[in-house]
Amino acid sequence: MREKEIDFSQTFENQQALHALVSETFDAADASKSEQAYQSNGRLNSGVLIRNAKILLAAGDIALAKNIFRALVENGETLGVAYSGLGSCYELEGKVDLAIKAYREAIIFEPTFGCLFALAELYIKKEEYTNAIGTFLRAQNLNRLSSVQLFEIHKGLGSCYMHLSQLNNAEAHYRKAYEINPGSDHLHVNIGSLAMKKGDLSTALLHFKESVRIQPRNASALTGIGLAHTGLGNKEAAHEAFAQALRIDIHDVTALYHLVKCAYELKRFDTVCDLLQKYIQHNAVNANILYSYAGILYHREMHKEALEECEKLLALKPEHEGAKKLKELILKKIT
Repeated sequence: MREKEIDFSQTFENQQALHALVSETFDAADASKSEQAYQSNGRLNSGVLIRNAKILLAAGDIALAKNIFRALVENGETLGVAYSGLGSCYELEGKVDLAIKAYREAIIFEPTFGCLFALAELYIKKEEYTNAIGTFLRAQNLNRLSSVQLFEIHKGLGSCYMHLSQLNNAEAHYRKAYEINPGSDHLHVNIGSLAMKKGDLSTALLHFKESVRIQPRNASALTGIGLAHTGLGNKEAAHEAFAQALRIDIHDVTALYHLVKCAYELKRFDTVCDLLQKYIQHNAVNANILYSYAGILYHREMHKEALEECEKLLALKPEHEGAKKLKELILKKIT
């Protein structure tokens, strides 16, 4: 398997931002008492329409909700809310560029925290970290921000700066986030990742362990513990941490890659064999994973099963030299 570097800094959860945006944008609409789409003066009743759009979004009817927001935009009504709503619809549809455009329009009319935060997350999704930083900084200048909002801004800024290898700036914002909420397991993972980048493995290990203490099912923190132990030469501890991470999140390919390495170094194949099998059951077919699994089966002297995996791999990639050589070794054992 090819190594895939774990991305500890990417802890933003798109759904969290979207929920914040929806709540912030639509709550005001609930105060409207009239149920008519049009007011007596002939203008759209934006409060009723926005409330209906909120209900439609909650029911998963994105198309109808989007039509309401478009109607509001076309009629020039509550444009900040309307463009924010369009942005959330496009985001749910996976249309990132259109969502970004809509959120940018919304900010012109009504720069709310929810809209700015959602926009920053989309920039991060596109790996446009400089744009994300600018958006977070603009959100930081809003009035009456809560401590939770300030925490998310500083955590986001720290992550963006770390992606840009501006480690001093990242540390400064993580420190501010820590002053607000020292009990965030995600923040400890980020700080641990920063320490890893700076080569301070002992400090990284402390923060990853603190993250697991706060939230024992944080798979990223367990993978971090494994990586820190690997760097410190603690192979047994690293093996256990990677295995624990995969028992929580079987999709963690970084933990799986390093667990395979540990297994070969320690000559312990039972645990990694079971987890490789589970990974294959829950993920798309991957030639490197199949090759690793076949190799592990061979070392466990499960030659028939190893041959079956080699055949699967060669059916996908007939030119795979490693699989060809492994098949020859297996056939020699069988015959």
